[in-house]
Amino acid sequence: MKSVLSKIVAFCDGLSEWTGRIMSWVLILIIGIVLYEVIVRYIFSKPTVWAVESSTMLHGVLLLFGGVYALVKKAHVNMDLFYAKWSPRTQAIVNVITFPLVFILFMVMLWQLTAYGIESLKILEHSRTPWRPPVYHHKIVLSLAVLLILLQGLADFIRNLTLAVTGEELP
Repeated sequence: MKSVLSKIVAFCDGLSEWTGRIMSWVLILIIGIVLYEVIVRYIFSKPTVWAVESSTMLHGVLLLFGGVYALVKKAHVNMDLFYAKWSPRTQAIVNVITFPLVFILFMVMLWQLTAYGIESLKILEHSRTPWRPPVYHHKIVLSLAVLLILLQGLADFIRNLTLAVTGEELP
């Protein structure tokens, strides 16, 4: 049983790591877009209609997918005043107890974002700006990010539950 759980956790961790590597390239793309806009706007006096909106959409994707990477790296904020002083097993017990709240929150987010994305896809929604790019794909990608956060949260739950119950970490 432990080997099956280890494989599930390793798969989720690997997927989150891979997502983080992809998002590092998205960050470079955002920097490139903003740099391009600054140069053409202030040096050549030829602002674009697409740069601000595309960098904003990419930034939203970066933040959510970056949350997946932060989760696997344990980079989210904890209440270290108490948490850091506890043993790993006590930390795991607290994480197991609080997981349902986080799970419910992200399930509601997934449900709402998916409904939002499906509705957007049905009408082939476009932005209301002068550039008018399609936005339905962006809304669907946000649902995927929340799904990955849920998967990584489940992997952490399995890891914490194993430690809380057995006192041993998953290999």
